[in-house]
Amino acid sequence: MKVNAEKLEGNKAKLTIEVAPETFEKSMDKAFRQVVKKISIPGFRKGKAPRHVVERMYGREILLEDAINDAVPEAFSQALDEIGSEYECIVYPKYEIVSSEKGQGLVFTATYDLKPEIKLGPYKGMELEKISEAAEEGAVEKQLKAMQERFARLEKTEGPAVVGDVCTIDFLGKVDDIPFEGGAGQNHPLELGSGSFIPGFEEQLVGAKVGDEVAVNVTFPEDYRATELAGKAAVFDVTVKEIQHKILSEMDDEFAKDVSEFETLEELKKDLEEKLNKEAKEKAQADLENKAVEKAVEEANPELPESMLAMRQDQLLENFARQIRRQGIELEQYMELTGMKLEDIRENFKERAQKELQTELVLEAVAKAEGVVIGDEDLEDEYKRLADQTGRPAEEIKEIYGGNKTMVESLKFNLMMNKAIKVLTDNAKIK
Repeated sequence: MKVNAEKLEGNKAKLTIEVAPETFEKSMDKAFRQVVKKISIPGFRKGKAPRHVVERMYGREILLEDAINDAVPEAFSQALDEIGSEYECIVYPKYEIVSSEKGQGLVFTATYDLKPEIKLGPYKGMELEKISEAAEEGAVEKQLKAMQERFARLEKTEGPAVVGDVCTIDFLGKVDDIPFEGGAGQNHPLELGSGSFIPGFEEQLVGAKVGDEVAVNVTFPEDYRATELAGKAAVFDVTVKEIQHKILSEMDDEFAKDVSEFETLEELKKDLEEKLNKEAKEKAQADLENKAVEKAVEEANPELPESMLAMRQDQLLENFARQIRRQGIELEQYMELTGMKLEDIRENFKERAQKELQTELVLEAVAKAEGVVIGDEDLEDEYKRLADQTGRPAEEIKEIYGGNKTMVESLKFNLMMNKAIKVLTDNAKIK
């Protein structure tokens, strides 16, 4: 295979790639084996006609498209390996066929945007404000109160309902006196004050008693997910069928025994304090790292080619579609429910795509400037960390990653990003 690489204006590259005749013939044979299964030739059983007969009857062109589609991506990938990182391709290339004459192999061009050249700002010695590593005041009491609420006992009462009570209700919502889809429910448990219903709904049930029928007047938020209801006034006819009042346990040693493995309330408080302080410290470090990265990106302010941004938006959209599919919702259903078009959803990912790409490019440039290399020892340490995190043997984790080149490369990339972030924070001036 011969490769001619050239750089074009606008930070683009163009490769002219020649695939040897014998190599392209393998793709033609592969295409033939697929095509012959689909056509009928007089005198031959389906799928048994020889290639020269098929070409004579239908022409060589019947195989060309499939053969080109098979040969081009592999040849392009090999060409990139040959010419090195200077011509790294990070977006979909545009292919053009130059020639595909019989016996002469295949010649095609691939044109694409090159990775932007990053001009780093002063990434060492950046001034960052100190972030408190202590848990917020009253955090332990807040956590204990949440535990007290979570383990509360429910006791039926006739009312009147107060904030914190769980009311079982039937409801029917109407807009302009017409019931709307999704606006009805029966035997629905609703904790007053939880904020799980439309703003203003729960407050109007405070003071209600079992058997009461209440007309609840609300206005849907302007950004409500069902766009046909957004900003509209509605009335819900609500029947209160049951009210349960929360009975909170006394905050004592018995409570500690019931909700934890500790014997005393003081032991539970001490454990909560340690955990909350650890979480606060980890959050402070994460916030510091985010600030450092944001400042480094701001200093470099890399420009992204549209093709690169578009590809990342496509990836984020695909990830989103897979995510909601796991929840039993197809993308088409989601668009119907939200009233959004595909381009609207894709556009919503633009800002995130830009931030992700700029961050990755800047951190990659920092790693390159600092000579960061991810070696076998780094991978071994990461396998051990993942083993501790998942509770699985390190050798099993290593085997999972070791058998998948893409997963290993992704892991090495993440480790390189982390080391670049450490360079920024270790060299920052904390005010």
